[in-house]
Amino acid sequence: MARIAGVAFTFAALTSATSCSMFQQNNLPHFSGEGKCPVCGTIISKHPATQQSTVDKSFLQEILNKDYSIKEYKFEEPKRMEWKDDTITETQENLVPFFKTKTVRGFNSILPVSVVVDNTINDIFLYFVDGPDNVPGALRLRLQYYADDPLNYNDMVFTVDGFDYKFHPVNIQRGHGEGVMIWENSDDELKVADKDLVYALSHCQYWTQVKLHGDDNMVHVKQITKEQLADFKRTVQLFLLRGGKFAE
Repeated sequence: MARIAGVAFTFAALTSATSCSMFQQNNLPHFSGEGKCPVCGTIISKHPATQQSTVDKSFLQEILNKDYSIKEYKFEEPKRMEWKDDTITETQENLVPFFKTKTVRGFNSILPVSVVVDNTINDIFLYFVDGPDNVPGALRLRLQYYADDPLNYNDMVFTVDGFDYKFHPVNIQRGHGEGVMIWENSDDELKVADKDLVYALSHCQYWTQVKLHGDDNMVHVKQITKEQLADFKRTVQLFLLRGGKFAE
């Protein structure tokens, strides 16, 4: 009992009130002064205590000041690329090591060093004819197809980053290789109407493939490698830096 009373006294001593917590039969407190009631031990205070917090409120204020309003974000869908007169940041001096000079179709031409003009090698690349005073002639697209299955292609559809660009080759040649092998190639000038295709090939960000449409609805798909795409871009840059123009 003494322990319980001690606990009660301690609790009472830590509690402040405005009047005694134990009343007489006439509902009047034993003690109405200020201090500790001699009967129940309640601490009587006429001045309400104010609570002072030592917690850093800056974090709470930061949360309250945040903007929680719903914001709308606009995501642009991928678009089909169209020709733009972009500023070329490369220099001719940096580009020249990636090219070589070779006679193609009787004309002195500038080609990527990695390509080989040969009917028995599958490849696709851009190159341009080297004119007087290093001013380019036409920018050309050459495709070389070599297989044991005739394709007789007459149309191309390039898919660049998900968008199609059609090209109709007109200068197509075909012949026989060793045994059952056959070769087909096309070598055509790119004109103003093809500028969107040229821009897409030289600005591809993800992937490119070309579909060769042949006889009897036959379609042959060739995936364009990263190295070929890099050659496309460098060839177009050097062509433009040297003052190359597209014919109508």
